[in-house]
Amino acid sequence: MNCGIASVEQMFERETKAKPAPKAALLVCGEPGCGKSAWIKAQAKQKGAELFHWNIRVDRSLREGREILHTQVRARQPMYVWLEGADDLTQEAQAFLRRILETASPNIMCALEVREPWKLSPPILSRCTIVNLPSHTSFRRQKNLEMAKTLGIPGEKPLKENLTWKDISSLRKDAVDPMLILQQCIDKYGWSNVNLQNCIRAIGAGKTPWIQLALFLHYQDSGSTVGVRVNTE
Repeated sequence: MNCGIASVEQMFERETKAKPAPKAALLVCGEPGCGKSAWIKAQAKQKGAELFHWNIRVDRSLREGREILHTQVRARQPMYVWLEGADDLTQEAQAFLRRILETASPNIMCALEVREPWKLSPPILSRCTIVNLPSHTSFRRQKNLEMAKTLGIPGEKPLKENLTWKDISSLRKDAVDPMLILQQCIDKYGWSNVNLQNCIRAIGAGKTPWIQLALFLHYQDSGSTVGVRVNTE
């Protein structure tokens, strides 16, 4: 993710040097749950502006939203036009978005919420101010922990140091975050561990992390170097 953000920032810098353009939009980048939506809402509230929201992830071609967006960006009152999932736009829809950014009223600020900013075209990136939200701590997870504390639900217990595959079942019943287990495995065994690499690939391919972690720990306990078989079909 950080590598992708860096390449986008370099592209943004080249486009800006080549042809200065007004910053008609904010490019709010970050992983799921890092607080992008909350940040945009807070910005609109701080500026005393209205907030209009459109979910691109259910309208990738903007077939339903074009006329609505065209009207909103010409509003007279201060407004934040929040486009959730702008990185899912089709190429043709991105061309329309570029025209929106070029012709929007001065009192309109478009906020493009994205997870993978490199999917957007350079002309769009050059018209955006990049806001990269850190993802070291999940905003959604933090809010859930605060809610659990308010309701009197016991908090997370620290993981024991030497986990085995037999521990996975009880950890799952205790609602432990499997990503915490994965991070512990990374810290303990390192990225060069072949079994761990295959485990991460399988999770990235959509396999359940609980099963993949159990398989990984089983291989480690047995001393096997075969690795976790990954079927991405």
